[in-house]
Amino acid sequence: MPPQGFAAYVQVTNELRALVLSTPWGTNGMLPPEPALVERFRVSRGTLRRATEELEREGLLLIERGRGTSIRRHAQVRALIRERLEQIAVPDSRWHLDVLKFVPDFAGSDRARDRLLAHPALASAATVFVAPDNSLTELVPRLLERSIRVLVPTYGMRRGIVLLDPATVAPNDRAFASTLDGLDRFGVRLDTDALRSVGAVDALVTGAIAFTTAGIHVGSGDAYIDLEWGILATLGLVGEHTPVLGIAHDIQVVDTPLEAKPLDVTVDAVATPTRLVDTSAHPRRPVGIDAARLTNEHLDDIAYLRDLVSTEDWTL
Repeated sequence: MPPQGFAAYVQVTNELRALVLSTPWGTNGMLPPEPALVERFRVSRGTLRRATEELEREGLLLIERGRGTSIRRHAQVRALIRERLEQIAVPDSRWHLDVLKFVPDFAGSDRARDRLLAHPALASAATVFVAPDNSLTELVPRLLERSIRVLVPTYGMRRGIVLLDPATVAPNDRAFASTLDGLDRFGVRLDTDALRSVGAVDALVTGAIAFTTAGIHVGSGDAYIDLEWGILATLGLVGEHTPVLGIAHDIQVVDTPLEAKPLDVTVDAVATPTRLVDTSAHPRRPVGIDAARLTNEHLDDIAYLRDLVSTEDWTL
C-alpha cells in the first residue's frame, strides 16, 4: 500500500527532488505532466501538488499554470554542487558547512590564488574589487603587497563598500584587514560620492558556488555580484572591457550549458588549483542594475541603491 498523509508527502518530495537533480541537461527541463507523476509516485494529486510547491519554494522548480512545471537549471547546478562542496569545503565559523549561505575556502586555494595573481588583468591593476568570499580572503593581502588598492563589500553591502589602501594599511595588519571584522578597523567605508571618486576599477574577482566553462556565475541565489557590478557600472567605475575573474575548486567548474540573462555578470577566466580556465567569449557586460531583481530589503539595506534610485544616475 502506498504511504499516506504526511509520510506520502515527505516521500514524494524526496523522490521528486531526486528526479529533478538527475534530469539530463539535454532535455527541455520540463517535468512530466501531472497525471504521469501521480501514477509514477502512486500518490494523490493533492500530495503531488504539495510536493511540487515545496520544491518551488526551494527554488528548484518553476510552476506556470497552463504551461507546466520546469526545472530551474541554476538551482539544479547549485544543489548538485552543494553535495560535492561539503566534501572539500573549509567550515565557516558562522555557517559551518551550509555552503548555500557562503562561498567556502577549500584545500588548494593557495595554488588557485597564485594562478589568479599571474593573470595579466591583475599584473597591471591599480584598483581591484574583491568579493567578500572565504576563498578570496587571503587574496586581499597579496594585492596590498603589490601596492594595489582593494575594494571589498561588507556583508550584504549593509555597511557599504570598504577601500583598503596599501599606503595606510601596515604590512603586519594586512591579513587581519582582509577579514570582515578587519575591514571596519583598517578600511574606509565609502558613501556613494566617495565610491564614485575612487575612479576606474581595473578588475573584479569573485568566488561562486559554481562556474560554467562558458563563464556563467552560479552564486547562492542572492546575485550580489550582479548588484555590485550594476552599482559600479552606474557610477562609471567599470565598463564593457573590465575583466571579471573567478576562483574555485576544480569540482566547482562544470561544463553545463546554462543561459546568461542580459544583466548577469559572466567571468573571463576561473583559476583553480590545477588550471586557469579561459571562458573566452562572453555576453556584453551589463551597463546598469536590473530593477526587477531589487526587493524592498535591497533598498532598505544598501544605501547606494537608494541614492542611485533618487538621482539621474539610475540606469537599467
